[in-house]
Amino acid sequence: MRAPSPTRTPTASALALALALALHAGCRDDAPALDDDGATSDPMDGTAGSEGDESGEPQDDTGMDGPQPVYLSPAEHLNRISMALRGVRPSAAELQQVSDDPEALPGIVDAYLDDPRFGAIIRDLHNDDLLVLVDFMVFPAGFLPKGPVADVDGYRLNRSITEAPLRLVEHVVMEDRPYSEIVTADYTMADGPTAAVWGLPYDGDGQSWEQTQWQDERDHAGILSEPWLFQRFSSTLSNANRGRANAVSRALLCYDFLSRDIEVDASVNLADPDAVADAVVDNPACASCHQSLDPLASFFQDWSPVYVPSDIDYPFDSYIPDVFPDSGVQMRDPGYFGQAGEGLGELGQHIAEDPRFSLCAAQRFYAYFHQIDQGEVPLQVAAQLQGVLLDSDMSAKALTRAIVLDDEFRISHMEEPPTGEELEHDPVGVKKARPAQLALLFEDLTGFRWQTDLSEFDLAPIDLMADSFLGYNVLLGGIDSLFVTRPSHSYSATASLVLRNLAREAANAVVDAELSDPELGSRHLLTLVTSTDTDEDVVREQLAALYLRILARDEAPDGEAVSESHALFQAALEHSGDPVRAWKVTLTALLQDVEIAYY
Repeated sequence: MRAPSPTRTPTASALALALALALHAGCRDDAPALDDDGATSDPMDGTAGSEGDESGEPQDDTGMDGPQPVYLSPAEHLNRISMALRGVRPSAAELQQVSDDPEALPGIVDAYLDDPRFGAIIRDLHNDDLLVLVDFMVFPAGFLPKGPVADVDGYRLNRSITEAPLRLVEHVVMEDRPYSEIVTADYTMADGPTAAVWGLPYDGDGQSWEQTQWQDERDHAGILSEPWLFQRFSSTLSNANRGRANAVSRALLCYDFLSRDIEVDASVNLADPDAVADAVVDNPACASCHQSLDPLASFFQDWSPVYVPSDIDYPFDSYIPDVFPDSGVQMRDPGYFGQAGEGLGELGQHIAEDPRFSLCAAQRFYAYFHQIDQGEVPLQVAAQLQGVLLDSDMSAKALTRAIVLDDEFRISHMEEPPTGEELEHDPVGVKKARPAQLALLFEDLTGFRWQTDLSEFDLAPIDLMADSFLGYNVLLGGIDSLFVTRPSHSYSATASLVLRNLAREAANAVVDAELSDPELGSRHLLTLVTSTDTDEDVVREQLAALYLRILARDEAPDGEAVSESHALFQAALEHSGDPVRAWKVTLTALLQDVEIAYY
């Protein structure tokens, strides 16, 4: 990972924020003012929102007014970081290492940032903004297996197509390339089905995601060259790509044209296309937005308007030069908030060089890991993190590292809990595992993936934790990117039901698999017992190991928590007379404990 520059000063990040807000103020009347100093600590000292170091020990807060924070121990902090970045618990050795030496924490985090599971988290993080993972049978998806992908089931086909923009972002982040490459890359990513649908060269095994390039006239501009992005945000001819332009602005610049306060002129006949076309130019109430939105929309005039995926043949090219002007749509010259431009390549460069892009990235990552709305990220903190990103050659790994090693991410709770509106936007306290994290955790703990077999309908096993049409992603607090576009970070009745059923299925699967395997070293959880062990000391040792492995809690074999679990094991054993059944009952209870869903 790139080493941060030691020469940056707090005023540099404040200047970057000032530039971003200056541009932002050009499009909004309510742009917030920047404080005189803009920042209070050097963003490159390993912190983002407060002063601190990387030793694992929080700094002295005795000078703070009001309620004081209560910090996690180094081992608890490591557990939070591991769940946030990888969706799994730290190993027992890692927990012991940071308990003995808190200064070991940053090195462990560096290794986590290279873990492939961090790539899955990156995809989940960016889907919150790009909203591309729609369900496979729901328009604007619904691509059918036929032609060169006739042997690919519909679920996998659509999942590959909808994931493609996220796979490009994942590649940029995991390779530690400049984050701006997500809008400037001269390549794209494809697996076998995606390549076949869009007509891309592909040399992989069908499953792997490989770098490739578009073969038509379009500029290469990262995700801005992705056809699925513009099918997800389809446009009619009359809308003239305005929705597409706003989707790009909202996702990449954190600027939503729809958030502007405007007074609609009721005298405009919205049913008359000619009247609307005149109003967006000549009517002050309309032109205040459209003078920026419409030139931005013109960058996308070469993308096919709305189409029905089930009607197309492959390979299909939705990039059709001048399709909107040739269809009679009057479009302005392309422009980026007052700057002239031409083609997707120049648009990508404009976005990459816009201070709002790096500021928005800082807000995006902070909001995801702290589980708050992007609008609730303090501007001062966002500015400091923006400095981290700029000084590290736009390294998203360096940005993530700064967030999770910061004192604010170590806070367990405040001495006096927040109330009311303060509670609603509180960035501290426990974090709720998202569906993607919980799926990774259960697979790591038990080897179990919750899938349903619909082969009789020509569908591959569907991942029930990732799907919302047939699965439980939304019920567990996730999004479907179409109807539910904001995640839930609170526990609910549906989340409890999903967790209970997931725990039962996983417990049954892992106990059957592991107690039939005589090799203890190859097991995930039951590493100390056989299918006939009922000796209390052995069972207690196993239970203590389970607490550490499942909940990252160091419980003594003769402690209260282990004693309660042993009582459950004994009751189940007495009822069934079968140690295997007793372990299934006990593990189900441990895996459905609400504590597993938080970190």
